[in-house]
Amino acid sequence: MKGWRTLFPNAWYVAVREYRARARTRSFVVGTGLLALIAFAATQLPVLIDYSMTTSQTRIAVVAEAAGMPSDSLAVLDGQLNGQAADTNAHKAFVLSWLSAGDDAAAQKDLEKGTYDVLLIVARDAATNDLGFTVRTDIPQDGSAVASITHALLSLEIDDRLFRAGTSTAALTAPFSLTIGPANATSAGTNSISHQVSADLLSTGLIMLIFMAIITYGQWVAMSVAEEKGSRVMELMLNATTPLQMLAGKVLGNGAAGLTQYGIILAAVVGGLLAQGQIHKAVLGTSSGAPFGGMDPTVLGAFAVLFVLGFLMYSLLYAALGSLVSRQEDVQSAATPLTMLVMTGYLMSVFGLQAIDESWVKIASFVPFFSPYLMLARVSVGHVEMWEFGLSALMLLISVGIALFVAARIYSAGVLLYGQRVSLRQIFLAIRVSR
Repeated sequence: MKGWRTLFPNAWYVAVREYRARARTRSFVVGTGLLALIAFAATQLPVLIDYSMTTSQTRIAVVAEAAGMPSDSLAVLDGQLNGQAADTNAHKAFVLSWLSAGDDAAAQKDLEKGTYDVLLIVARDAATNDLGFTVRTDIPQDGSAVASITHALLSLEIDDRLFRAGTSTAALTAPFSLTIGPANATSAGTNSISHQVSADLLSTGLIMLIFMAIITYGQWVAMSVAEEKGSRVMELMLNATTPLQMLAGKVLGNGAAGLTQYGIILAAVVGGLLAQGQIHKAVLGTSSGAPFGGMDPTVLGAFAVLFVLGFLMYSLLYAALGSLVSRQEDVQSAATPLTMLVMTGYLMSVFGLQAIDESWVKIASFVPFFSPYLMLARVSVGHVEMWEFGLSALMLLISVGIALFVAARIYSAGVLLYGQRVSLRQIFLAIRVSR
């Protein structure tokens, strides 16, 4: 019990030592910088995609030889080819040049010189009075560009037939009265597919952050323990500290170093996202907003609580398993059962997002080994009550205490295990006989 009452300051000294030893290495500094640069660059991929698209526009010359065409023919064609971009300042995949009748000879020369990629001649059939189209181009005829043009010409033909019948596409698609409300009159609002999709993406991203942190930095803790055990430094340190103090210090020190690296990378991601609009404007002349649906204080708060508690619990167990081996090369095999447990929780959350209201998801969200993933998934999509989150966090906190007790006993006995093959029997024996 004495070790529990006197956890500090020795645990703090060990933590500071571990943090400095890890954070001052060249690999840590260089690796953190490179990962931060990669993370920042990854946030600018939309800018790169938009920039590359500006060099891949399909230029179309339209020679309108047909008489009596609707006045909105250009708008119909442009809308079908460019979608929403036709009515905004966004990049257009197709650039239309509407030419008058008799300009086909000049347009043909421009096509041959490469001024245009496609020459479209619109004429009217004397027998049927329908529009007829001639398309001249060297781009692949079975490609997506020609397919889009063909589909757009069908809409142009339909618009012309409606116009000759005394109506128009705009008249047929005019807005009508429609009211959509929630099933419950007291509900805060209607459901939104875009909000649901963005919430799913957000929860998946946050769950991946927890998964990667536990796997990466949990291994750091285990490797650090195995390194000092192999060099017999652990035995010397245990003369001045208790196993509990040393274990807590190693988890706190290596965990703080890992979270420092993680924080720098996340800061680079946030900075990149905030700067994305300005970079987009500087490169392409237009701003590009990036909405973050579902990112509210509740989700971020739940992420912080589950991240810290889940990380502490798994790091303690990784440290305990690391104390059972004498070489760093054996750490991965010793920690394999725990790694499989971490991956199981992550995979359960991936499938659970698709069935968030199923009973097994609700039950598993209270199991400490899985709650950092599944409870976060439930919070992100808004399918959890406050008491449920509180109970899950409390159970996870209790599990951290249990993990600290069990890990400390394994840790104190693990220093005596040199050159032995780790087994479940040895682990249970270490828990039983250690003091």
